[in-house]
Amino acid sequence: MRYASRLSILIAGLLVLAVGGTQAAVSYFGLTFPDRIGGARIGPVTDFEKTDPGLGYGVRYDKPGWVIDVYIYDDGIGPVPADLESTVVQSQLKQAQGDIFGLQKRGDYANVSLKRSYVLRDAGGRPRFLCADYTFVRKGMGNVDSFLCLTSWNGRFVKFRLTTGERPGSDREAAAFVNAWSGMLRPK
Repeated sequence: MRYASRLSILIAGLLVLAVGGTQAAVSYFGLTFPDRIGGARIGPVTDFEKTDPGLGYGVRYDKPGWVIDVYIYDDGIGPVPADLESTVVQSQLKQAQGDIFGLQKRGDYANVSLKRSYVLRDAGGRPRFLCADYTFVRKGMGNVDSFLCLTSWNGRFVKFRLTTGERPGSDREAAAFVNAWSGMLRPK
């Protein structure tokens, strides 16, 4: 039941995000979402927390040809460990991957295929994000490349979903956007 509720809230939030405009930087749970980062501009925000505590906030970023959403939340489990190898973080990644396949079952996506799973590292080689790359057919977009990355920050999950039309090099563009957050999440 929680999965169905979460999926419905995610879909509703994505629709709300798609309708709104741009705005100034915002901050949730102490994390500042800058007005510009990684070649994208901040867009509308969805407050999932007010209707389903634990699901936090979703921030849409606008970049031509891309659908980019960044989420901060704790899923109601309390402080999230900083260790990417922890059972809590690994389980959340599996859940987020399951959400993608759940959208296929709902008919929003078709032909979902996991291309690869990997750890995205910062310039110093430190593991920063757990990621998975997908291809699928998305309503209204056709064949797409889609990227999921997850990390923990200050006792919360920070999740990135980036989707664009299928094309060579989209993985590098997605990684550049996510890596731009390394300095925000773990300043030197």
